[in-house]
Amino acid sequence: MAKRTFIVGGGRFGSSLATRLSELGCEVVVAESSAHRAQELAEDGFRAVELDCEDADALRAAGALDADVVVVAVGENMKGSVLATLTLKEMKVKRLICRAMDERHAAVLTRLGADEVIVPGRDMAYRLAERIRSDSYSMRMPLPGDYQLGETIIGPPFSDRTLGELHLPAKYKVNVVLVSRRCGEEQQVLEPAPSLKLEVGDTVMVVGQSDRLDAFEKAARG
Repeated sequence: MAKRTFIVGGGRFGSSLATRLSELGCEVVVAESSAHRAQELAEDGFRAVELDCEDADALRAAGALDADVVVVAVGENMKGSVLATLTLKEMKVKRLICRAMDERHAAVLTRLGADEVIVPGRDMAYRLAERIRSDSYSMRMPLPGDYQLGETIIGPPFSDRTLGELHLPAKYKVNVVLVSRRCGEEQQVLEPAPSLKLEVGDTVMVVGQSDRLDAFEKAARG
């Protein structure tokens, strides 16, 4: 389901998030305190509004309360981030996600009641650490418990064999959720049906516990 997302802050992080959400079919509004930056965002095709992120009336008029998710993407300006978070929390937005510069900043935002706080540098480092720890060649996304979502590039050992023939849930305790394949200049998304025959270079997205994903990836790559 496409979500309505309201982003406070149209810098590098906020605009990148807006771009990806738009590509995924979400309705996005970007609020920016700089008139010049708001104009640039509008010229780039975003629905951008100039406003003071501490002004509850302006945020309400711009649609913050109508959004499924509000993201405070302001990072470097800690004071602005804190005040925006406080204002939005008092407005009782449906879901509030905030970007933090560091752990101290994150702790403050958490105490203010943000539903989720991310530290981009830290989160990327955590994912890299997970790859290094497991000798993984793919990015992993942590899930509840010890489960992860990982991407594996199929090598010769699993090519020309169907998912049904490979019996991955039984042998490796992993479940395939998506398969993508390069077809010329396009990336084709394939339904992971038991009859689907894998090819070398296919990208397979799987869910499982970290050690199970490690074993599956090593077997799949050869």
